[in-house]
Amino acid sequence: MIKELENRIRDLKRELAEIQKAQTVLRLQVCRGDSEIRDKDAKFDELGRRAREIDEILRDITRKRQLLIFQSVTKAGPRIGQLQ
Repeated sequence: MIKELENRIRDLKRELAEIQKAQTVLRLQVCRGDSEIRDKDAKFDELGRRAREIDEILRDITRKRQLLIFQSVTKAGPRIGQLQ
């Protein structure tokens, strides 16, 4: 389960990097008129919305991963070398 979450985190981070790259390219594009500006703004807003969604999903998955790791450590209990 932890490995699946780590793979999902990796994929989402990759997708977020691609979105940020697309935002940079879009930001640098020249617009020649109002309609192009509106189209660019709409695309930029859509990319921003998707980036925020991915960021929120990443936070949730990271919390789940940390909780699973914590639970697996507490279930394992103290190790022989850690007993007092």
